[in-house]
Amino acid sequence: MRVMKTYMHATTAFPIDAVRARFPSLEITDNGRARVYLDNPAGTQVPNSVAQAAASALIQNNANLGGYFVTSHAADRIVENAHQAMATFLNARSYREIIIAQSMTTHVSCFARHRAYSERWR
Repeated sequence: MRVMKTYMHATTAFPIDAVRARFPSLEITDNGRARVYLDNPAGTQVPNSVAQAAASALIQNNANLGGYFVTSHAADRIVENAHQAMATFLNARSYREIIIAQSMTTHVSCFARHRAYSERWR
């Protein structure tokens, strides 16, 4: 399947098959029928490279952040690199502007609670 995008009189073929090939979960079928994934609070489909990076981090560098162990230093670097990559992607002034949470639901809930507590403590 090819999807065509038209921008200001120029037509560019979007490589949808190449993009879909990067997401292994899109190859799963149930009774011969392709699954349909909609955005949901249970998670998001990830490309194979993300799954491999997460597995590698869990297997090779699973340690508490800020510790004095080799694996802690490696875990710190992974987190710092993730923040820097997102800062670059989002054109942030600093990687310190980036907050990475378990999920958007967790992040918003935590933010709301902290904001409510801070209002109460003024």
